[in-house]
Amino acid sequence: MEFRFIDPVEDFSNGLVALKTYHEDILQTGEKLLKLVDEIKQHGINQDLAIQCMNLYCYYEHANHLHHQDEEQALFPLLIGKSPLVDGMMERLILDHEEIEKAWKLLAEKLCKPELISNYDELIDLAKDFEKQQREHLTREDEDFSPKVKEIINDDQVKHVGQKMAQLRHLA
Repeated sequence: MEFRFIDPVEDFSNGLVALKTYHEDILQTGEKLLKLVDEIKQHGINQDLAIQCMNLYCYYEHANHLHHQDEEQALFPLLIGKSPLVDGMMERLILDHEEIEKAWKLLAEKLCKPELISNYDELIDLAKDFEKQQREHLTREDEDFSPKVKEIINDDQVKHVGQKMAQLRHLA
């Protein structure tokens, strides 16, 4: 069986819309993750659940990395020095990325080898911590950061963000 990542974004013409699409997709996938680990705790690991683990592993291994790159390499450079408040927000978001990556590494060790999962409570704790960090980070971005970004960047820059995102995926 082949596991591969399917990018949730098909159109990169508007970088802010593409970022928002990622946010929505990551949140939906977080719900799937929590349901999966709950099901594993209830029933133990089986072939179907192991396949779901591998699919989520593949998704997060790519989606998180790409999304963090999108922000740090495509969006943030356009904003640096435009507002002390936004600069501080970007620092916080970068710290979030580092914390999310640490939480992901712990969870990834389990999801990539589902046949070795034996401590279901630990799996649930790791998944809840990771998903909580993701959700809090995305909420911070959507509710606090994105409105400020929209005040600062223009339409050409929004298009540039999308183009850079496509380049990071070797699509342009």
